[in-house]
Amino acid sequence: MKENIKIYKFDTIDSTNDYLRRDHSNHEEFDVISAGIQTHSKARRHNDWVSLEGMATFSFFLNEKKEIKMEDYLKLPLLAGLAVVKGLKKIENLEYKFKWTNDVYLKNKKLCGILMEKADDVYIVGIGINVNNTLPKNLENKAISLTQIKNKKYEIDKIITSIVLEFKILCRNLENGFWDEILNQINEINYLKNKNIELKFGNKIISGIAQEINKEGEIEVLISQNEAQKDKIESFSVGEIFEKIKIF
Repeated sequence: MKENIKIYKFDTIDSTNDYLRRDHSNHEEFDVISAGIQTHSKARRHNDWVSLEGMATFSFFLNEKKEIKMEDYLKLPLLAGLAVVKGLKKIENLEYKFKWTNDVYLKNKKLCGILMEKADDVYIVGIGINVNNTLPKNLENKAISLTQIKNKKYEIDKIITSIVLEFKILCRNLENGFWDEILNQINEINYLKNKNIELKFGNKIISGIAQEINKEGEIEVLISQNEAQKDKIESFSVGEIFEKIKIF
């Protein structure tokens, strides 16, 4: 029997994440709050996130369970990224990639952003996908939408439902001990692997070559040392990553 997803739609809202932060007690787990336009969009580390008409902008939550370890909840952004890729592939089978820890890329441009927040005893998953919207000129070099690739319009509710159902399946698989299998799927679409990157956390910047995402959900980075020392791999659980562009 196919599961149903309830979608509560707003033409305009401040933020779908903020709505659930205030009002999650009046909704059931995995109920979706969807917005045509967000007036106070949010992104990780207070970065700007542009809300445009035609995007799939939505949030849902899952309840905290005592039997699930805290370290597993830290993997939720990775599950959300994989769910976006798997859900989108059922709508339009393209070469989506997951950029640790909270973006989905297509053709080397950002297609989707993910924001995970904790509120009381729930985890809120916020997702914004460029679907039927056209990107403004100042974002064309770094972002992309489905309609710009395929020159057609999509049913937003169908996309949302597909993604949330995939997320539910992945959560069940995580609870049942299938993290290794999930991680393998994530690393198969690892956008950063073998790319020259800079990772910024606090006032520190690390340069190196991105490797795989490890069992703890951390990104591994190969860091070059001086001639007297061997290169080493370090793992990072937090940080903002920038791809370094080679200049010839």
